[in-house]
Amino acid sequence: MYAIRVRLETPGGRPLGPPATPVVRDGLEQGLHGRARLSHARIRATAQELDAMVFVAAGTLLDAEDGLRDAWHQMTRTGGVLSGWQLLHCEADARIALGLHELPSHP
Repeated sequence: MYAIRVRLETPGGRPLGPPATPVVRDGLEQGLHGRARLSHARIRATAQELDAMVFVAAGTLLDAEDGLRDAWHQMTRTGGVLSGWQLLHCEADARIALGLHELPSHP
């Protein structure tokens, strides 16, 4: 399973209204197929920004990132559930991928 950070914005910062989280999750489940599938997602959306941490089950990190990126592009295309939004970032979280989230904190 791979943790992938995602960020979308409305073009030019124009508010479009926040998308409903269940609609986004359904879009991810439908869009992820083949070598990658949705495990779970944490989504925070406002009228202008959508930030998410998406956990994708896949054979490789490349399959997870490519599959997730394709799912977002399906949702943001004309007529998609997130039409009018732009995908800015869709990459594995480096701290989690490298295990740095488990390092002890400094006093």
